[in-house]
Amino acid sequence: MNIAVVGCGYVGLVSGTCLAALGHQVVGIDVDQARVQSLQAGKVPIYEPGLSEMILQQTAAHRLSFTTDMATAVQNSQVIFVAVGTPPAPEGGYNLTMLFDAVEQIIKAANEPKTIVIKSTVPPGTGEKVAAQAATAPHRLEVVNNPEFLREGTAIHDFMNPDRIVFGAGTAEGIGALREIYQPLIDRGFNILSMSRASAELSKFGANAMLAMRISFINEISRLASAVGADIESVRMGIGSDPRIGPAFLKAGIGYGGSCFPKDVAALVHQMQTLKIEPHLLSGIEQANRHQREHFVQGILRVLEGRKDPQIALWGLAFKPDTDDIRESPAIEIARMLAAAGCIVRAFDPEAMANTRRLLGDTIIYAPDVPQATAGADAVVLATDWSVFITQNWPTIKAMMRGVHVFDGRNCLASGKVSAAGLHYYAVGRTPVPPGSTRHGSVGVVVAG
Repeated sequence: MNIAVVGCGYVGLVSGTCLAALGHQVVGIDVDQARVQSLQAGKVPIYEPGLSEMILQQTAAHRLSFTTDMATAVQNSQVIFVAVGTPPAPEGGYNLTMLFDAVEQIIKAANEPKTIVIKSTVPPGTGEKVAAQAATAPHRLEVVNNPEFLREGTAIHDFMNPDRIVFGAGTAEGIGALREIYQPLIDRGFNILSMSRASAELSKFGANAMLAMRISFINEISRLASAVGADIESVRMGIGSDPRIGPAFLKAGIGYGGSCFPKDVAALVHQMQTLKIEPHLLSGIEQANRHQREHFVQGILRVLEGRKDPQIALWGLAFKPDTDDIRESPAIEIARMLAAAGCIVRAFDPEAMANTRRLLGDTIIYAPDVPQATAGADAVVLATDWSVFITQNWPTIKAMMRGVHVFDGRNCLASGKVSAAGLHYYAVGRTPVPPGSTRHGSVGVVVAG
């Protein structure tokens, strides 16, 4: 099938490339001439494991191309995926201007019946608005929702091996177009869920809000664990071993970030308030998330109180490992708070340095590697759990530092190895481990620490 993908950002690039890998003829469309030229030259503007290689494979096979010529691409395609940005609106909710503008351009360019697939994350009810907009076209334009459930860092695997593929459509014809597109995955037995447009849209928001809620819940419990002397790692396993609950997204830390959870939770709260529905539970999720990183920073500042011009080695800037995405990253907010408190922050991240520099400028120092970030530090603060941080040689790290404090914001380090090196280890929701000591009272299974 001939497919056009409007928007060569994260979702559009991953989706378009994977659709080409399924055997379709795909053209990616973007208004940014520089981005298109970069993609045509084989240079990918985002970091996602395996994506660059797959784009090169599919362009070499002549199944994937890129253009700024939207009209021609639409005319030559049977199905047009819309994967443009839907940023937060100043008044709350989502700014859908780019979405409606893209649909209007499709309407003008369409030379025969087409199917429009909304891939962008949009609030419930948006599909019906787009369908009403498309009804003004001279040719019949089917409008269907196909929300993405991609995790940054594993997006290609998630697309090719999905937990579920959600179809939201108002007609059998719309469902039929999506079935044809995804037939290679349907044949492999992956779950296909067909529902209304609004149900598909709310499924995406509901899933993200539920995961964000689990993270905020365990983080709130971690503060209680610290207060009563419990170990949150033991507690989370005691909770997550219940098959009705499960262990996923119950890892205590400095909170969630990224382009989805914060924005989607806020949008749900805004929509519910607009509809005069009080979001009792949802409104507390983001508040708890913000408080978690503030609580973490307060703990660092208490330990370093009295130290003149304390130096912080900040390990990690991306909101999670295996991505260069710093949108709503807890690490970025922690860097801001530490710098504002008078700390000298020297940071390193394997992929997110350039994006951070554009955002924070010279408010922090950018180190080219772990040793140069750590040299002379009074404290190491791990904010993103990249494997390069987890596998450090702790006696070597100790020799680089001026101080003896390690703050593990992701509860991913082995406390015994850190403390054996002569360092004082602090985690989230766990009793601190002094140098040369060991942790007592943890659950009797093998875990970090």
